[in-house]
Amino acid sequence: MRKILTATALAVVLIYGCIQGAMWQYDRYQVRHAKNALIIANVSKPALDEAQLNNLSDSRRAWRETEVTGSFITAKEILVRNRYHEGKYGFGVITLFKSKQGKFYWVDRGWVIAGKDALTPPTTKPVTEEKIQILARVRIENIENQVAGSVFAVPNGKDGKQLEKWNQTGSVTTQDFYLDLISTSDPQFDPEVPSTLPEISDGPHLAYSLQWLIFAFLVVLALFLVIREERKAQREKL
Repeated sequence: MRKILTATALAVVLIYGCIQGAMWQYDRYQVRHAKNALIIANVSKPALDEAQLNNLSDSRRAWRETEVTGSFITAKEILVRNRYHEGKYGFGVITLFKSKQGKFYWVDRGWVIAGKDALTPPTTKPVTEEKIQILARVRIENIENQVAGSVFAVPNGKDGKQLEKWNQTGSVTTQDFYLDLISTSDPQFDPEVPSTLPEISDGPHLAYSLQWLIFAFLVVLALFLVIREERKAQREKL
């Protein structure tokens, strides 16, 4: 009897863990599926102007293209580490952009390959502060939160959390979303390797969720076999 009780208690713990694992994976599946649906729904919509960009909710502007006129602020540019393209290590080039309406946007100008060693800075495509129009894709994530805790490198060689420093001093107050640059009215500023859309895939999360349920079923089956064998052994003793 004690063996049955011990096996049952262990089975309950394992089944609970399996169900929690299944629910966690299913939640991840739902989040990713909803994100994919939003991308598919919004990427084909017409480009937003700046007024529309700032008056729509996040769900209505996410992944949309937008056209904004203004100029880059070359003094406020950072390189974000750990970006890869076709298996090659490099940096994301993030430059501040001030629109004609006086709003500030962080603009991801794409990927550049790393230098030959850690002491060699990458070569970035320069921009000027002339007035241009940019075509970009809206990313509703706050880029400062995304890179929190990361190490930054700025073109002049200084390291530090420049985004946080600039905002803390009040010198920059940016929108709570950022822009992936697609092209500009001056082709010389177009990114050579622009940021791409995420892969439209629900990933393995639903399969993992079913896998956890199968594990729970196997635990139940194992418990059934233990109870059957234990009762059989008890009957043989009588």
